Amino acid sequence: MQETDTSAENKINVENNRPVRELPPETAQKIAAGEVIDRPAAAVRELLDNAIDSGAGQISVEIENGGIDRIRVGDDGCGMSEEDLAICTKNHTTSKISSVEDLLKINTLGFRGEALASINAVCRLEITSARNGRAFKTVPGGKIIPAVRNRGTLVQADGLFENFPARRQFLKRASAETALCRQVFTDKALAWYKTGFKLTTDGTVRYILPPAQSLKERCLAVFKPKEDPAFFYEINGSGENFSFTVVLGSPEVANKDRRFEFVFVNGRRINDFALQQAVEFGAEGRFPNGLHPFFCLFIQVAPESADFNIHPAKREVRFRNPSAIHHAVSSVCRDFYRRYMIRFSGETPYSEKNTFFDFPPPHGNPEIQKSRDKTESVYFSSAAYTETHEPRYGYSQSQKESGGVFFAAERSAEKDIQPCPDIPVNFRFLGQVLGTFLAVEKDGKLLLIDQHAAHERIIYNEIMNNKGERQELLVPYRIDSPDKRTDQCLQEKQKDLHDAGFTIKGDGDGFWLVISVPVRWTGTEKELIDELTDGAAEPETLISRLYATEACRAACKDGDILDPATARNIAEKALRLPEPFCPHGRPVYTEITREELFRRVKRT
Repeated sequence: MQETDTSAENKINVENNRPVRELPPETAQKIAAGEVIDRPAAAVRELLDNAIDSGAGQISVEIENGGIDRIRVGDDGCGMSEEDLAICTKNHTTSKISSVEDLLKINTLGFRGEALASINAVCRLEITSARNGRAFKTVPGGKIIPAVRNRGTLVQADGLFENFPARRQFLKRASAETALCRQVFTDKALAWYKTGFKLTTDGTVRYILPPAQSLKERCLAVFKPKEDPAFFYEINGSGENFSFTVVLGSPEVANKDRRFEFVFVNGRRINDFALQQAVEFGAEGRFPNGLHPFFCLFIQVAPESADFNIHPAKREVRFRNPSAIHHAVSSVCRDFYRRYMIRFSGETPYSEKNTFFDFPPPHGNPEIQKSRDKTESVYFSSAAYTETHEPRYGYSQSQKESGGVFFAAERSAEKDIQPCPDIPVNFRFLGQVLGTFLAVEKDGKLLLIDQHAAHERIIYNEIMNNKGERQELLVPYRIDSPDKRTDQCLQEKQKDLHDAGFTIKGDGDGFWLVISVPVRWTGTEKELIDELTDGAAEPETLISRLYATEACRAACKDGDILDPATARNIAEKALRLPEPFCPHGRPVYTEITREELFRRVKRT
């Protein structure tokens, strides 16, 4: 038995002592190709990048059997010359860069010179291209022959991985590969809205996307959402060396997951959770019950301020100043949602640096359909705005009603809140319903006020209006910063937190002390430390979240019974709220019209 073990050990040693060899060029090329072309969708992505870089106005994509049997990408771009065709499938041949320095200022989708060489290594590749009235075509063996084509380039890839079984056996079913190819197609179509796109799968036309006038128009054409187009907006923002556009859904467009969250940088879709969080932070408090917004974020960054050369598929990017982009995106989205949900009147001049979006007319307006045919607009900046009509105020009965209730009279924390005196509230108070709602008749409608949501918003507003008041802690809270990034985030938030009542200071070697907290703060040390060490949250978002939790904790709970005077007082203040949503996004009230009630009881 021992002899057998010795023999096996010797065999292993012999295998480990193999000499170093240089791989045959064909094997090395296929291995390298696998880093770029791992499935049909990767080939489609690379060919689309080349087509877009050629300046094409129209691009067509055809795939068969999920792209495994055939991929054809045609464009009407600048095309290639006979000399270009002769070397375009060789390793690291490109027209995009010529030196290392060019990597610091990339302004094209492709630049490495790997795409065509990698595709050629794993399939049968045929390229037909025309330039200056002369067309040529590649044939097996590397020869170039005359061809017939009016303009642009047509690339056809047949039998993907048929000469590379190790890769082919890991491909998914044709339907799954088709879905991945379709996703790549829509990613490119979303970002390059001025270009026309067409997708055909197995002989069936799936998409025909003519050139669009705006990113919003292209997004609606691609996704075809069930919601009214009036609930989607195109918002712009900018900063030093960057600008961005967000196609954003209003709170009426809510999703259970993040499938409709897209981030693009310089025309490429990337995976960047921090930028997704930036929009989510801006939308915080507007989507209750774990729902998420719809958005497509398109960022344009100066080439020298971003590095795409860190991922073979260019799905990741390193920014020179990511915090500035994150803050700008989060701030603009927060401003949009806040202004969308608040009533405004009058006009205020707007600054030069503003954001543009359109508000739909309020629900219940008999002229809603006529108004939607006319684009009403709002210009706003961080300081000022103008508006031509009101945003939506309250939910209709057909929408989801909220649960929750109000508070016991002895727990009233809203005694010092002063309602807006310039907003008259004329209503008839009917009483408390089901221990949860306050029933009110106003303007020919029945309003059911969610007691808990209303009380929570009232308390939250009071805290925010007096957020500078603080109290010293007898024993400061100690924060052990896990890394330098958290240290930097705490340093950046220090002033904003102090203004809000949370005083923190560095104690050296990654330790921080919380010296004071707001007078109204009743949270635990752990809750505060967990929030402060969440480095991604903007100071305004962090403070809002802390106070929203405090307001929710102090507000009434389901089943609390109010005396009539307290209930009426809460109802009056709820109807005076400029933003009729609780800090977590649930509506303060829902309204039922006389007509809706008549329909319920079959009365004509």
